[in-house]
Amino acid sequence: MALFSFLKGPKSNPSLPLSLASLESDWHCHVLPGIDDGCQNEAQSLEMLLCYTAMGIKKIVATPHVRADFYKNTHTTISAAFQKVQHLIQTHNLPLLMEASAEYYADENFFQLITENQLMPIDNQYILFELPMQNPGLWGTKMIEMLQKKGYTPLLAHPERYRYWHNKPQEWSLWKNTGVCFQLNLLSLTGYYGAAERRAAEQLLEADYIDAVGTDAHGVRHLQKLNELTQNSLFDNLQQLPLLNRLG
Repeated sequence: MALFSFLKGPKSNPSLPLSLASLESDWHCHVLPGIDDGCQNEAQSLEMLLCYTAMGIKKIVATPHVRADFYKNTHTTISAAFQKVQHLIQTHNLPLLMEASAEYYADENFFQLITENQLMPIDNQYILFELPMQNPGLWGTKMIEMLQKKGYTPLLAHPERYRYWHNKPQEWSLWKNTGVCFQLNLLSLTGYYGAAERRAAEQLLEADYIDAVGTDAHGVRHLQKLNELTQNSLFDNLQQLPLLNRLG
Protein backbone atom coordinates (compact mmCIF):
# COMPACT_ATOMS: atom_id res chain seq x y z
CA MET A 1 0.00 0.00 0.00
CA ALA A 2 1.35 3.39 -0.98
CA LEU A 3 0.01 4.91 2.22
CA PHE A 4 2.49 2.86 4.18
CA SER A 5 5.68 3.44 2.25
CA PHE A 6 7.05 4.82 5.51
CA LEU A 7 7.15 1.27 6.84
CA LYS A 8 10.09 0.58 4.53
CA GLY A 9 11.83 3.93 4.94
CA PRO A 10 14.91 4.82 7.01
CA LYS A 11 14.49 5.95 10.60
CA SER A 12 15.40 9.51 9.64
CA ASN A 13 12.49 9.74 7.23
CA PRO A 14 10.20 12.57 8.46
CA SER A 15 7.18 10.68 7.13
CA LEU A 16 7.65 7.99 9.76
CA PRO A 17 4.71 7.86 12.16
CA LEU A 18 4.89 9.14 15.68
CA SER A 19 5.65 6.43 18.22
CA LEU A 20 2.86 5.74 20.70
CA ALA A 21 4.69 2.72 22.12
CA SER A 22 4.84 4.28 25.59
CA LEU A 23 1.03 4.41 25.73
CA GLU A 24 0.78 0.76 24.66
CA SER A 25 -2.93 0.75 23.79
CA ASP A 26 -5.67 2.84 22.21
CA TRP A 27 -8.82 2.89 24.33
CA HIS A 28 -11.08 4.67 21.85
CA CYS A 29 -11.22 4.06 18.11
CA HIS A 30 -13.60 3.22 15.29
CA VAL A 31 -11.68 0.52 13.46
CA LEU A 32 -14.48 -2.01 13.03
CA PRO A 33 -15.76 -2.04 9.43
CA GLY A 34 -19.22 -1.02 8.29
CA ILE A 35 -21.07 -0.46 11.57
CA ASP A 36 -20.64 3.26 12.32
CA ASP A 37 -18.97 6.38 10.90
CA GLY A 38 -15.50 4.85 11.19
CA CYS A 39 -14.00 2.35 8.75
CA GLN A 40 -16.46 1.48 6.02
CA ASN A 41 -14.81 -1.73 4.85
CA GLU A 42 -12.09 -4.21 5.75
CA ALA A 43 -9.53 -2.51 3.50
CA GLN A 44 -9.82 0.67 5.57
CA SER A 45 -9.59 -1.37 8.77
CA LEU A 46 -6.39 -2.98 7.53
CA GLU A 47 -4.90 0.44 6.76
CA MET A 48 -5.53 1.43 10.36
CA LEU A 49 -4.08 -1.82 11.69
CA LEU A 50 -0.88 -1.32 9.71
CA CYS A 51 -0.59 2.23 10.96
CA TYR A 52 -1.11 1.11 14.57
CA THR A 53 1.65 -1.44 14.13
CA ALA A 54 4.02 1.21 12.75
CA MET A 55 3.22 3.47 15.70
CA GLY A 56 4.12 0.79 18.23
CA ILE A 57 0.62 0.27 19.62
CA LYS A 58 0.22 -3.19 21.16
CA LYS A 59 -3.53 -3.28 21.81
CA ILE A 60 -6.63 -1.72 20.28
CA VAL A 61 -9.95 -1.35 22.06
CA ALA A 62 -12.59 -1.08 19.35
CA THR A 63 -15.36 1.28 20.49
CA PRO A 64 -18.02 1.67 17.80
CA HIS A 65 -20.88 4.05 18.45
CA VAL A 66 -23.97 2.70 20.17
CA ARG A 67 -26.93 5.08 20.12
CA ALA A 68 -30.64 4.72 19.51
CA ASP A 69 -30.95 7.07 16.56
CA PHE A 70 -28.01 6.56 14.18
CA TYR A 71 -25.95 3.55 15.25
CA LYS A 72 -28.14 0.82 16.66
CA ASN A 73 -25.28 -1.53 17.33
CA THR A 74 -25.67 -4.54 19.56
CA HIS A 75 -23.37 -7.17 21.02
CA THR A 76 -24.11 -9.23 17.89
CA THR A 77 -23.20 -6.54 15.30
CA ILE A 78 -20.09 -5.50 17.21
CA SER A 79 -18.89 -9.07 17.68
CA ALA A 80 -19.37 -9.89 13.99
CA ALA A 81 -17.35 -6.86 12.87
CA PHE A 82 -14.76 -7.59 15.54
CA GLN A 83 -14.21 -11.08 14.18
CA LYS A 84 -13.50 -9.62 10.74
CA VAL A 85 -10.73 -7.43 12.15
CA GLN A 86 -9.36 -10.29 14.22
CA HIS A 87 -9.12 -12.29 11.01
CA LEU A 88 -7.17 -9.45 9.37
CA ILE A 89 -4.75 -9.39 12.29
CA GLN A 90 -4.20 -13.12 12.08
CA THR A 91 -3.97 -13.25 8.29
CA HIS A 92 -1.34 -10.50 8.17
CA ASN A 93 0.43 -11.75 11.29
CA LEU A 94 0.24 -8.37 13.03
CA PRO A 95 1.51 -8.00 16.61
CA LEU A 96 -1.76 -6.53 17.88
CA LEU A 97 -4.23 -7.47 20.58
CA MET A 98 -7.88 -6.50 20.18
CA GLU A 99 -10.79 -6.02 22.53
CA ALA A 100 -14.41 -5.33 21.58
CA SER A 101 -16.22 -2.64 23.53
CA ALA A 102 -18.32 0.39 22.58
CA GLU A 103 -18.78 4.13 22.90
CA TYR A 104 -22.22 4.47 24.42
CA TYR A 105 -24.28 7.59 23.84
CA ALA A 106 -26.13 8.84 26.92
CA ASP A 107 -29.68 8.23 25.72
CA GLU A 108 -32.65 6.06 26.70
CA ASN A 109 -31.12 3.10 24.92
CA PHE A 110 -28.04 3.32 27.15
CA PHE A 111 -30.20 3.16 30.26
CA GLN A 112 -31.92 0.09 28.91
CA LEU A 113 -28.61 -1.61 28.15
CA ILE A 114 -27.41 -0.90 31.69
CA THR A 115 -30.61 -2.30 33.17
CA GLU A 116 -30.52 -5.42 31.01
CA ASN A 117 -26.78 -6.08 31.60
CA GLN A 118 -26.03 -5.76 27.87
CA LEU A 119 -22.88 -3.63 28.15
CA MET A 120 -19.44 -4.46 26.75
CA PRO A 121 -16.92 -3.08 29.26
CA ILE A 122 -13.25 -2.43 28.68
CA ASP A 123 -11.10 -4.76 30.81
CA ASN A 124 -14.36 -6.06 32.32
CA GLN A 125 -14.58 -2.83 34.27
CA TYR A 126 -14.81 0.46 32.35
CA ILE A 127 -17.82 1.70 30.38
CA LEU A 128 -16.91 4.32 27.79
CA PHE A 129 -19.75 6.77 27.20
CA GLU A 130 -20.24 10.16 25.60
CA LEU A 131 -22.58 13.03 26.37
CA PRO A 132 -24.50 15.16 23.86
CA MET A 133 -22.36 17.90 22.32
CA GLN A 134 -25.03 20.59 22.72
CA ASN A 135 -25.83 20.18 26.43
CA PRO A 136 -25.02 17.63 29.14
CA GLY A 137 -28.57 16.36 29.41
CA LEU A 138 -30.50 15.58 32.57
CA TRP A 139 -29.49 12.00 33.22
CA GLY A 140 -25.84 12.25 34.21
CA THR A 141 -26.12 11.57 37.94
CA LYS A 142 -28.64 8.76 37.54
CA MET A 143 -26.59 7.12 34.79
CA ILE A 144 -23.42 7.16 36.87
CA GLU A 145 -25.23 5.70 39.86
CA MET A 146 -26.67 2.89 37.75
CA LEU A 147 -23.27 1.97 36.30
CA GLN A 148 -21.60 2.00 39.68
CA LYS A 149 -24.31 -0.15 41.24
CA LYS A 150 -23.63 -2.69 38.51
CA GLY A 151 -19.96 -2.69 39.53
CA TYR A 152 -18.69 -0.68 36.55
CA THR A 153 -16.47 2.38 36.44
CA PRO A 154 -17.89 5.13 34.19
CA LEU A 155 -15.32 6.41 31.67
CA LEU A 156 -16.30 9.69 30.04
CA ALA A 157 -15.14 10.04 26.44
CA HIS A 158 -13.36 13.26 25.43
CA PRO A 159 -14.50 15.66 28.21
CA GLU A 160 -12.44 18.38 26.51
CA ARG A 161 -14.89 18.44 23.59
CA TYR A 162 -17.96 19.49 25.57
CA ARG A 163 -17.92 23.23 25.08
CA TYR A 164 -20.57 23.85 27.70
CA TRP A 165 -17.89 22.91 30.26
CA HIS A 166 -15.18 25.16 28.85
CA ASN A 167 -14.12 27.75 31.40
CA LYS A 168 -16.13 25.84 34.02
CA PRO A 169 -13.54 23.61 35.69
CA GLN A 170 -15.91 23.09 38.61
CA GLU A 171 -18.06 20.91 36.33
CA TRP A 172 -15.09 18.62 35.64
CA SER A 173 -14.42 18.47 39.38
CA LEU A 174 -18.00 17.47 40.12
CA TRP A 175 -17.83 14.54 37.72
CA LYS A 176 -14.43 13.43 38.95
CA ASN A 177 -15.63 13.54 42.54
CA THR A 178 -18.45 11.12 41.70
CA GLY A 179 -15.91 8.51 40.59
CA VAL A 180 -16.01 9.11 36.83
CA CYS A 181 -12.78 8.51 34.90
CA PHE A 182 -11.85 10.77 31.99
CA GLN A 183 -10.61 9.65 28.57
CA LEU A 184 -8.74 12.27 26.55
CA ASN A 185 -8.67 12.32 22.74
CA LEU A 186 -5.06 12.62 21.59
CA LEU A 187 -6.31 14.50 18.54
CA SER A 188 -7.47 17.31 20.82
CA LEU A 189 -3.84 18.09 21.70
CA THR A 190 -3.13 18.72 18.01
CA GLY A 191 -5.93 21.28 17.72
CA TYR A 192 -7.85 19.00 15.37
CA TYR A 193 -11.23 19.90 16.90
CA GLY A 194 -10.34 23.55 17.48
CA ALA A 195 -8.25 25.84 19.67
CA ALA A 196 -10.81 25.77 22.50
CA GLU A 197 -10.75 21.98 22.63
CA ARG A 198 -6.97 21.98 22.63
CA ARG A 199 -6.85 24.39 25.55
CA ALA A 200 -9.45 22.37 27.47
CA ALA A 201 -7.39 19.22 26.91
CA GLU A 202 -4.32 20.98 28.25
CA GLN A 203 -6.23 22.20 31.30
CA LEU A 204 -7.45 18.68 32.04
CA LEU A 205 -3.90 17.39 31.86
CA GLU A 206 -2.60 20.18 34.05
CA ALA A 207 -5.30 19.36 36.62
CA ASP A 208 -4.25 15.68 36.57
CA TYR A 209 -7.77 14.63 35.57
CA ILE A 210 -6.90 12.24 32.72
CA ASP A 211 -7.11 8.50 33.37
CA ALA A 212 -6.96 7.09 29.83
CA VAL A 213 -6.30 8.27 26.29
CA GLY A 214 -7.59 7.27 22.90
CA THR A 215 -7.13 8.37 19.33
CA ASP A 216 -10.87 8.40 18.53
CA ALA A 217 -9.56 7.60 15.06
CA HIS A 218 -12.20 6.97 12.43
CA GLY A 219 -9.63 6.24 9.74
CA VAL A 220 -5.94 6.35 8.96
CA ARG A 221 -6.16 10.10 8.34
CA HIS A 222 -6.66 10.64 12.06
CA LEU A 223 -3.72 8.42 12.98
CA GLN A 224 -1.49 10.35 10.57
CA LYS A 225 -2.65 13.62 12.13
CA LEU A 226 -1.17 12.46 15.43
CA ASN A 227 2.31 13.22 14.09
CA GLU A 228 1.53 16.79 15.15
CA LEU A 229 1.49 15.74 18.82
CA THR A 230 5.20 16.50 18.94
CA GLN A 231 4.30 20.19 18.63
CA ASN A 232 2.54 20.11 22.01
CA SER A 233 4.94 20.15 24.95
CA LEU A 234 2.36 18.41 27.18
CA PHE A 235 2.58 15.24 25.11
CA ASP A 236 5.84 14.36 26.84
CA ASN A 237 4.17 14.79 30.23
CA LEU A 238 1.21 12.70 29.12
CA GLN A 239 3.44 9.75 28.31
CA GLN A 240 4.70 9.69 31.90
CA LEU A 241 1.23 9.43 33.49
CA PRO A 242 0.02 6.14 35.05
CA LEU A 243 -2.68 5.71 32.42
CA LEU A 244 -5.16 2.86 32.24
CA ASN A 245 -3.84 2.24 28.73
CA ARG A 246 -0.76 0.45 30.03
CA LEU A 247 -0.80 -3.33 29.74
CA GLY A 248 -0.08 -5.72 32.54
